[in-house]
Amino acid sequence: MTKTVHVAAQFLSPGSGGIARCARLTLLALRKDTSVAGAFAVQDTEATTIAGVETRPFSGRRLPFLAAHTAHAMGSDLVFYDFPGTARAHRLLALAKKPYALWVHGWEVWRENLRPDYADAIRRADAVFVNSNHTLSRLNESIPGLHNLQVCWLGTERDIDGAGRMPPTSGNEKIVLFVGRNDELFDKGQDVLIDVWPKVVGRVPEAKLCFVGGGSELERLRSLVSASPVRDTIRVLGYLPDGAVSELYMRARLFAMISRVEGFGLVFAEAMSYGVPVLTSLEDASQEVNRDGVTGYSVSRSDPDLLVEQIVDILADDGLHDRLSRGAFQHWADNFSFTAFADRFRQAAGRARLL
Repeated sequence: MTKTVHVAAQFLSPGSGGIARCARLTLLALRKDTSVAGAFAVQDTEATTIAGVETRPFSGRRLPFLAAHTAHAMGSDLVFYDFPGTARAHRLLALAKKPYALWVHGWEVWRENLRPDYADAIRRADAVFVNSNHTLSRLNESIPGLHNLQVCWLGTERDIDGAGRMPPTSGNEKIVLFVGRNDELFDKGQDVLIDVWPKVVGRVPEAKLCFVGGGSELERLRSLVSASPVRDTIRVLGYLPDGAVSELYMRARLFAMISRVEGFGLVFAEAMSYGVPVLTSLEDASQEVNRDGVTGYSVSRSDPDLLVEQIVDILADDGLHDRLSRGAFQHWADNFSFTAFADRFRQAAGRARLL
């Protein structure tokens, strides 16, 4: 008998960040083997449709969400949550012994950040899906002795086409692209890239650095750029719709995000899906997504000279760029396309005895 699953998330709408993308991926993968009875989004202001399932938005109204979610999920076999914060809504359902699974993503489960109510939601879950081995290690430090942990790398909603061809990219424009939110952490390496950019431009005068992404600290980013002696070579584009971001990926020579807070780094997989080489840090899970020397490079945030060298090498050396571009696309196709993710997710759900 096909199981029915209820999905609950903070956001399910496109362009709402990495956790929302993970929730969408989960719903898409679940549609292959289950009947999705409902998909509720606490913070969404408008409904969206994902694989034929119309989501229900609650515009941040938590009490109406809690009431509707509890009533609706009661008729499902399993509830799947996007992260521990949303899973706090399961308390009443737990009284009915309704099983649930949730994702953990990164900084929210680090020992110094983990909230007691999040920890409680994780402990009570029937299965915990973890997006990387890096996050697994941090979770085990925070909450030792957890059971039914399933490491499952994420992927993209994009899938490989029937011919397995890399999408056309110019690769000729010397664009280094950053895509990420500018939030209160401001730890994705925006400042690191701005600091080294004058040295890059000194060696590759036509180089351009483009920042895409909104967030509460967008003005801080603009201020840093305004203070740069090469500010005319840096563009702060803010939030862009998915179509415009796709166009930038197809023009970019390199994707760079020197973060220390990624629990996975889904944007790196997205860049690879366009055949764009990536540059990651050594301080978080992004190096787990990257293959150093094959799909791009991983460099420590504390080594600005090496960072400059690697950016310049990829911008200036066509042969190196083309080799890394092919490696990036193949790595995505093998490991991070939607088909690769869906297969991996179903295997993890099977090991967890959920489906």
